Amino acid sequence: MKNLSLKMECSERVKRFQELLGKEKVDGALIIQKMAVFYLIGTDQNGLLWVPADGEPFFMVRKSYERSLQDALIERILPLRSLSKVPELVREHDGKSPKRIGLELDVLPARMYLTFIDLFPDAAMADVSHLIRQVRMIKSGHEISLMRKAAALGDELFSRVPQYVRESKTEIDLALRAEAFYRSKGHPGLSRMRAFNVDNVYGHVLAGPSAAVPSASPGPTGGNGPGPFMSHGAGHSMIRPHEPILVDYTANVEGYITDQSRIYSLGEMDEKLRRAHEVMIEIQKVLMENGKPGASAAHLYALALEISEEAGLSRGFMGFPLPVPFVGHGLGLELDEWPIIGKNSDHILQTGMVVALEPKVIFPGEGVVGIENTFLITERGMEKLSRFPDDIVVI
Repeated sequence: MKNLSLKMECSERVKRFQELLGKEKVDGALIIQKMAVFYLIGTDQNGLLWVPADGEPFFMVRKSYERSLQDALIERILPLRSLSKVPELVREHDGKSPKRIGLELDVLPARMYLTFIDLFPDAAMADVSHLIRQVRMIKSGHEISLMRKAAALGDELFSRVPQYVRESKTEIDLALRAEAFYRSKGHPGLSRMRAFNVDNVYGHVLAGPSAAVPSASPGPTGGNGPGPFMSHGAGHSMIRPHEPILVDYTANVEGYITDQSRIYSLGEMDEKLRRAHEVMIEIQKVLMENGKPGASAAHLYALALEISEEAGLSRGFMGFPLPVPFVGHGLGLELDEWPIIGKNSDHILQTGMVVALEPKVIFPGEGVVGIENTFLITERGMEKLSRFPDDIVVI
């Protein structure tokens, strides 16, 4: 039997999205991106979800129709044998042909976009990707409960890492043990990202100088990775005494993600690195104190920059040689949701947002130190969901 409360929640999500469509004067939206479809109707099957600005949505399924009947939380679900049938099905459902159609242009392949232009020659196409991302920024009680479970799972992993480090010789050895634990707990084995051409599995395990190797990874750290075909994350670098070991891994419970980083070392690290780590914890503290509803995300980022500069750590803060222009990001079904706590961000914190704060500093030739935790924005401010201690763990 389908979950009635979740069905009602999905219905509310659709209504919030429809309100935004109406304000933008869009007749309806064709939603194709997998996690957006899942968010709105509870299935990740391959299909096209038509969401009219007014009325009930319906799902046109390419594969698997049978699984969609089992999983989807809406009434009207139709098999779709050819994209050429989409205009007819939309017209039959709405009783008219749409004049302005919303598409997720941040993720829609160009070929499919051109196909829709051919299929709907009398309709204008509008980008509604910002609207669905706006709706997804505010988490429901159900979503928050799953993210609390994910944070607790992350804490459990990080408490086990010292044992895994003792058993491991290389980054990949350590990653193997951490990922085996997560998989045993139901982690799906990836953390989805919306951004084009960006891959993420669990996150990064990086030891010593490897953590300072630049890559195309969208975050502050890269690493060698297993090779040029996947040039970030755990590689074959050795785990050595007195060097920082970064474990930056995402937990995932029923699709919902939390993000957490900790620093470990075999024996004490250099005082310079320990002091820098303390500064990163201080940045997190200041952002927590100022991260209340109504706070400007851009202002929080500016505070982080100011503290790093005062501490003499601006070189390498949030990446080297090219720092990323953010210190935090939203979380949910994807790792790169809104809001962005970054430069020129126009996001204002609201109750119900979930964000990861990740102040880190890279030392070329030595490694990385810093912290990452997941926070819920409440009426009182930031509630820290991940509980494992922030200090460097000396093994």
